Amino acid sequence: MKLTIPGREIQPQVRVGENVALDPDASVQGPVLIGDHSQIDRGATLAPFTVIGAGCLVQAGASVKRSVLWDRVFVGRHAALRGAVLCSRVQVQAHAGVYEGAVVGSDSVIRERGTLKPEVKLWPHKLVEMGTTVSESLVWGTRTRKTVFGAEGVTGLVNVELTPEFAARVACVFGSTVSDGPVAVSSDPFPATGMLAQAVVSGLQSAGARVFLLGRGTLPMHRFAVRFLGCAGGVHVQFSTREGGKATLVFTNQDGGNISRARERKIENLLAREDFARAHPGRVSEARSVSAIGEAYLAHLLRQVNRDRVREAGFRFLLAYDEAGPAEIVSSLTRELELRVEKVGAARPGSTQPRNWHDYQRELPLLARTVVERQADGGAILDANGEHLILIDDRGRIIQDDLLTALIALYTFKTRGGPVIVPVNTSQAVEALAARYRGRVVRAKATPREFVEAVLKQDVSQFFLRFDALAALLRILSLLAEEKTTLSRLVDEIPDMYLAKKEIPVSWQAKGRVIRKLIENERPRELELTDGVKVIHQQGWALVLPDPDKPVCRVFGEGASMEIAEELTQMYADKIHHIINSSE
Repeated sequence: MKLTIPGREIQPQVRVGENVALDPDASVQGPVLIGDHSQIDRGATLAPFTVIGAGCLVQAGASVKRSVLWDRVFVGRHAALRGAVLCSRVQVQAHAGVYEGAVVGSDSVIRERGTLKPEVKLWPHKLVEMGTTVSESLVWGTRTRKTVFGAEGVTGLVNVELTPEFAARVACVFGSTVSDGPVAVSSDPFPATGMLAQAVVSGLQSAGARVFLLGRGTLPMHRFAVRFLGCAGGVHVQFSTREGGKATLVFTNQDGGNISRARERKIENLLAREDFARAHPGRVSEARSVSAIGEAYLAHLLRQVNRDRVREAGFRFLLAYDEAGPAEIVSSLTRELELRVEKVGAARPGSTQPRNWHDYQRELPLLARTVVERQADGGAILDANGEHLILIDDRGRIIQDDLLTALIALYTFKTRGGPVIVPVNTSQAVEALAARYRGRVVRAKATPREFVEAVLKQDVSQFFLRFDALAALLRILSLLAEEKTTLSRLVDEIPDMYLAKKEIPVSWQAKGRVIRKLIENERPRELELTDGVKVIHQQGWALVLPDPDKPVCRVFGEGASMEIAEELTQMYADKIHHIINSSE
């Protein structure tokens, strides 16, 4: 038929509309048509007979074959579309799949790792929850999310799930639940999170809340400022350093910790019912900028260390951190303590998102070798949000996760005597340290919210030690200076740990049954139910911990040797599979 195809041909049988952002490293094989203002990211694949409408976004690693996308469709990282039709404003999030003959109605959302089987029809305004497989057509229902809050706060893809309009509505509800007192608002240094922070301020003002503007900074600085200024709560907006493109609204209470789950539920219920009051125009107050918070936070960090001893020690450290993150505060600390710090890793001027934490993980072996080659006292990696820390001792050993938890526990026993608060999945090595120093160990739930709350109730000092990477680094350096020892000798004091872990896919419907069956099948005296199901064995323990945000259960095991730890972990992974398969 005689048909005029819109756009211009940029390569054989590949036509694009106006203002199309097509990354040179995307794979496009015609015939393909891409509509106006669409964006195809690096590593995406568009196979023959694919039509992309106007204003669509196809993220890195996504694969679209023989499919038709209407306008303003979002396709997340490593999602797969095969012979599908997606109507306008559909979201297909990371690692999700839509297969041959499936049709997705407008404004529907398929969350991460969701799957639509061939020939399934999804009517408009539907929501497929994370990890769910849909094998029959869905006609009724809406796309209203059951929950808004995740493990750390309200998290979503910027301008897809987490829009300024949504951020303002959630902030308004939060503001209506705040007792009399100001609310602190801050963000990391990136433009997109700054945009969301402005929306949060508007939402809080519309609820009649008094707002203190803290400006740009890290989450630990925000937590400190809430306590320092006597605020009734706060909101910090930051990019995730683990999931690209996602940002989180972290809601804090008067202590700087995350708000309780009960309060989150209250906010979710009010949001669902639209049952929250807006302030009278006469009660809307102007947001007040608070200056010198950075200086107060710096003084707080320095009060935790023996400055004279640290200066005398003359430590030489290699540091890797995001230029857009805690760079300014790091520079001030190194000058004040006369630390010889060498920045490693390429600078990223003008970056619009933080560096991914996994990138640092890949560079760890190189950084460890560099520490040894340059005969430094150690090395450290700080994430852009100032929360996470990895240490490297002078012998090139990497100290992170369980070993870092044990090192912080050792510091606490040496300097304060305890008690030490640790997550339920921490190694028994902490108990061995407690016995040596006549201390006590308190085990708490592993999810960030519950763990933060437990630490705040027991010891505020440990709160900043565990959730502030800079505070932890400075205190460990201070201990090394006071004891005139090295980081490697301190690590040598920690007993050997043999830990293993696995992640098992478990549907939302099966999670409760898995936990119940595990409790029924084990002897009561061998169980600990602080969080999940922990089973004590003669030569170790195993813990099954359901994830609150994903359709998975994590299995942890510790034994007298690595072989025993792996056997325990595999045994409970097999038990989970058996429970799921027998019920099916």
